[in-house]
Amino acid sequence: MGSTDRKEQIMRGIPASPGIAIGLVHRMVFDEPDVMPRKLAPSEVPQELGRFDKALDQTRAAIERSRERALDVAGVAVGKIFDAHLLILADEVFHDQVRARITREQFDAEYIIYDSFGQMIEVISKSAGEIFRERAMDLRDVRTRLLRFLRGEGDFIPDHPTHEVILVAEDLSPTQALNLDRELVHGIATDIGGLTSHTAILARSLDIPTIVGMGDISGKVQDGDSIILNGNSGKVILNPTEASFVEYKEKRERFRSFQRYLEDIKNQPAMTLDGREIQLWGNIELPREAESVLSHGGTGVGLFRSEFLFLTRETTPTEDEQFGMYDRAAEIMAPNPVVIRTFDLGGDKYHAGINIHNEKNPFLGYRAIRVSLSRRDLFRSQLRAILRASARGNVRVMFPFVSGFEELREAKAVLEEAKHELNQRKIAFDPNLPVGIMVEIPSAAIMADRLAEECAFFSIGTNDLIQYTTATDRANEQVASYYRSYHPAVLRMIDMTIKAGDKKGVHVGICGELGGSPAATPLLVGMGMTEISMTSAMIPEIKKIIRSLTYEECVRMARKALRMDTSQEIMTYMQRELKKRFADLPIWFS
Repeated sequence: MGSTDRKEQIMRGIPASPGIAIGLVHRMVFDEPDVMPRKLAPSEVPQELGRFDKALDQTRAAIERSRERALDVAGVAVGKIFDAHLLILADEVFHDQVRARITREQFDAEYIIYDSFGQMIEVISKSAGEIFRERAMDLRDVRTRLLRFLRGEGDFIPDHPTHEVILVAEDLSPTQALNLDRELVHGIATDIGGLTSHTAILARSLDIPTIVGMGDISGKVQDGDSIILNGNSGKVILNPTEASFVEYKEKRERFRSFQRYLEDIKNQPAMTLDGREIQLWGNIELPREAESVLSHGGTGVGLFRSEFLFLTRETTPTEDEQFGMYDRAAEIMAPNPVVIRTFDLGGDKYHAGINIHNEKNPFLGYRAIRVSLSRRDLFRSQLRAILRASARGNVRVMFPFVSGFEELREAKAVLEEAKHELNQRKIAFDPNLPVGIMVEIPSAAIMADRLAEECAFFSIGTNDLIQYTTATDRANEQVASYYRSYHPAVLRMIDMTIKAGDKKGVHVGICGELGGSPAATPLLVGMGMTEISMTSAMIPEIKKIIRSLTYEECVRMARKALRMDTSQEIMTYMQRELKKRFADLPIWFS
């Protein structure tokens, strides 16, 4: 299978979706239509405006179909991408500008749309950072669909492979990626992108081995070239030798054996060899995702991100609509617990019904519990819905972004108001609904020993805790290297919070991305964490690690790591320990 006239070449990128793929290259391009301006006669302008409005409606319907398909086959994270596309298309100011240009300039709708989008894409593309690259790709994707409908081509997606291949591209648009045939596409490698890029999110959801951020791989391959892609380590081998083929076929079989092993243990308890049980729970955004938690062997929902109910619609959800969602999740998980976080809006999450002004630093501004406490009508409505669901399932409520007693006590007072309103309406609820907080601000971690006096549980949100402890905007590529999950100060805050909870008999869990990191698992267990919540797909792998270690081993590793001075020392130490103990873990297949 290896090429005889081209030398083997090794490249590396960012491992975005695990697995090993061996096959032939199919170079995929983002096929934007060529557009040449066509001058209109004045009498043609009304008809052209009608064509534009019709294409808007057709494109909106097509994107809504993509969104529904994304939710069904790939989950909420992918559905959000198409929510963003619908928001782009719903911009009335943009509609008015296009109509005005068609009327004033008397050019056809295709040219005006192509040029108007192009101006926005050009401005955004000049900005640094992955977020802006993704925004530019969103605009290109929406523009291409609009142009296809204007030309009567429908929603056909060109340049899709018809045989088994490994895709290589500069990048994939969300529409391209969503329409991939998993039976034919065995792997993906792209020039650009990061772990949170659209391509990475889609690939993980579709379970396709993927490497992103490779630089210029699309310029170094031709259709039909042999290629090996290792989505576990980020390594790509172009034109591999026969020896490389043999080596990676063995590694691929080991990976598949590992996956079969995970399937076998998924319903076994996550218990260390010396008998300490850890609860492994899942993070969800829709009730139906609770089914995935159960199917992967999870025993609870540690984080129900309720703001999703707000972000997918123009209007705010009613109490009954929210109750239906919470009740459904509780029903699916019963008798296991479901922890519902009250809406965490603000920062980078906005809703049309909540007036959040542009802020110079939104992550330090009006968000989460601060929004809830200023919009008590919405807050009480949500709390009543959660309370009603608590009458029928094992439900808990959690307040985000609490910095100290002020917000906690105020939020609990609003909860009491909601209980009083339900009592007046003679509606049942659990009067002892457990109340907890997210520990994601350093002040909450420092005050954990006192806050534990008024909480039933803590859940450590490591994404924000890392961001605020290290003073690093995690979405800013210029300072990305300072966002260190294993920073000694972050680990000390986690350790401090666990110890504070233990002293007061308060349950402490974790629901940030660190919870789904294999290298962090012994650390968290060794520090005393008894509940870890994560993306459902990671539950079996984390369970494998826990079931292969003793609690005492974990304690020793945690104590040693907590004495180290740098995040790199800690990371290197934990990776070495895991590699020594788990040669079969896919993260170590290089």
